[in-house]
Amino acid sequence: MDAEMPNSLDLSLPDRPLLVYDGDSRICCATIDRWREATGERIQFVPFQEAGARLPEVADKEWPRAVRFIATDGTVSRGAEAVLQTMAYCGRKRWLLRLYKLLPPLALAAEAFYRLAAVSRGPRTIVRRIWYGKVLKPPTYHIATALFLRLLGVVYLIAFVSLWTQIDGLVGDHGILPVKNYLDAAQRDFARQSTPVSPVWNLPTLAWINPHDGFLHMLCAAGTLLSILLILGVLPLPSLILLWLAYLSLFHVGQEFLSFQWDILLLETGVVAIFMAPWTLRWRWLAGRHPPRIAIWLAWWLLFRLMFESGAVKLTWNNWQFGPDGLPVANTWESLTALDFHYWTQPLPVWTSWYAAKLPHWFQKLSVVVVFVVELGLPWLIFGPRLLRYVACGGITLLMLLISVTGNYNFFNLLTILLAMTLLDDRIWPRFLQRRIRGTDWPVLASPTRWRSLLLVPFACLALVLGACQVKEAIAPRAKPSPPLQYKLNIAQFCLVNEYGLFRRMTETRPEIWIEGSPDGRNWKAYEFRWKPGDLDRPPRFNAPHQPRLDWQMWFEALRLEQVYTVTGTIDPRYMSPWFQSFLTQLLHGEPAVVGLLEKNPYPEAPPKFIRVSLYQYRFTDSAEWRQKENWWHSDRVWVGPGWSLAQ
Repeated sequence: MDAEMPNSLDLSLPDRPLLVYDGDSRICCATIDRWREATGERIQFVPFQEAGARLPEVADKEWPRAVRFIATDGTVSRGAEAVLQTMAYCGRKRWLLRLYKLLPPLALAAEAFYRLAAVSRGPRTIVRRIWYGKVLKPPTYHIATALFLRLLGVVYLIAFVSLWTQIDGLVGDHGILPVKNYLDAAQRDFARQSTPVSPVWNLPTLAWINPHDGFLHMLCAAGTLLSILLILGVLPLPSLILLWLAYLSLFHVGQEFLSFQWDILLLETGVVAIFMAPWTLRWRWLAGRHPPRIAIWLAWWLLFRLMFESGAVKLTWNNWQFGPDGLPVANTWESLTALDFHYWTQPLPVWTSWYAAKLPHWFQKLSVVVVFVVELGLPWLIFGPRLLRYVACGGITLLMLLISVTGNYNFFNLLTILLAMTLLDDRIWPRFLQRRIRGTDWPVLASPTRWRSLLLVPFACLALVLGACQVKEAIAPRAKPSPPLQYKLNIAQFCLVNEYGLFRRMTETRPEIWIEGSPDGRNWKAYEFRWKPGDLDRPPRFNAPHQPRLDWQMWFEALRLEQVYTVTGTIDPRYMSPWFQSFLTQLLHGEPAVVGLLEKNPYPEAPPKFIRVSLYQYRFTDSAEWRQKENWWHSDRVWVGPGWSLAQ
């Protein structure tokens, strides 16, 4: 190729280098436009249709085969080398040119790749249309970034306000799990370890400053205010940094009540958003510099891991799970029967769940197949051409909407949709939004600002390595897994890169705990929760985006006590979770902050002297039961415990 092209030409030593390209190729023209923006006036860009007369030494048939870079001394480079020379002359990625010259195998590979790209650069190439669409200009994400960051402020606002309304009863000074007791115990544990351990590093929370109610309220108030500032575009970067720090502080002191995957998802999303936000006092709508591409890719990588790991663990969670008979535990996801149970066994169903549970069995199985397609198939399209990214965004968004209308999952669905939104480049949004864009494109050869270079690239490498390890573990879990890499590096406590696996195992029963109090040990009245199932005729209600964290934990505790009863035939208080024991104790004390988390306190005047726990099995009523009693639930009593008092 290019055998007739000499190594140097006499161009009377031009004052600027010259890059000659095919002016009839749309790909070449789009690429040159990007380079011209990055290089300014330092390089001349001339199509060979105009330069042919200046370079008669080159045969006409050789021009379309490769670009030429002609230096000021007349030296000529072709193909991939010409591309690298152009980049190096602008002071960008010079190391690529050095590797090209030092490693002949790499040079051969680069030239082969260039020839492959040159063959496919025709104006009507199918690959080009799929990959780029009608416009060859690289995609930008001004609109998606603006919406993502501002709506992330909405998610933060929901999370902080929701927690604020419950924090006194959950972890306040007179709550179920007081922060002061937790930090004191943690400090003692750290002090007993053989090697010195920093409590602040291993348990990063601002509550070390003041572990009491006032400071917890201040953290929630600060998070609420910062969320509003982010929504308004005021100090977006500092707001995001402080939001992440405030939520991380509450996450750690929240203990069991903030142990959900959407909490760590919000923290990791917040870290990614920090690298996307502009450093400005007032961020005007759709004005400002384009976010670093690596930050966009990090959001895609997070979305990929969230969806793919959630799908993979559904098929692999029971690889090493065996029942009392020594046989593997059945997996309802593998048998496509998971949704036969999901709608009525999920933590907090809604009234639409009752109707969804009545859908035909064949439809439920087909729905499971669709879930696997979305979670295991569509994530791979995230890294594909723009049209395939649109498909991934649409499929993931539709799944999140369907989940949100049949269950209470607080801000999880909205947060996942925001991550999927980052897949949409500016070309797909309405034209009235595109016309409002005033920000500059991120030049293909430009680097991020210095602080982003120092932090973003190392973090991206860390996220790639840790995330790949997590994906591998989700696909092939080990019987005796070793500690994850983030624990070995002692950075897991910062929730920078997390493991996901939503709906890993579908429960096939719905145990419910009833708590009753009595002043004399004979007459019992039940405590009513606000959101979890209780009275049989009370319809399941929507509470999203609010998350009643006590009601959620009651679902987990009921499953735990069911297992205890299955093994022992009774429920000994010693096998109850520490938080649940503390909850019962606070009810006996009549602690207002804890009782305030409930719908109804049967003893408003004075707390009961005795309290007991009962275990029931719930299920949705069928149509016949509904017509007869108009009850949403059917229950069967499994076990009734004895009355306990503070003396016991």
